[in-house]
Amino acid sequence: MLASILARQPLIAWSSVWTYIMFGALILAIICGTWAGAVATRKGRSMQWWFIIGFFLPLIGVIAIYIAPKKQPEAKAEAKS
Repeated sequence: MLASILARQPLIAWSSVWTYIMFGALILAIICGTWAGAVATRKGRSMQWWFIIGFFLPLIGVIAIYIAPKKQPEAKAEAKS
C-alpha cells in the first residue's frame, strides 16, 4: 500500500533548483557558524554559543562577533587574596 502511494507522486524532485539553494544555504550556515566560533575563541568568548548564533544568523553573527569587544579575564586570583 505504501509503495503505491509513493509511486503516484514524488514529494520533490532532487534535481530541483530549491534543493541546490537549500544545500547552499546549509553550507553557508556551517561556514559562518564555524567562522564566528573561531573568532569568538580568539576573543575569549564561548565558541559554542557563537557557532549557534553564526549558524542561525549567518552574516549577522559573523559581523556581531567582530564588533563585540574582547572579554576581559576575571580577576579570581585577586579576589582570593
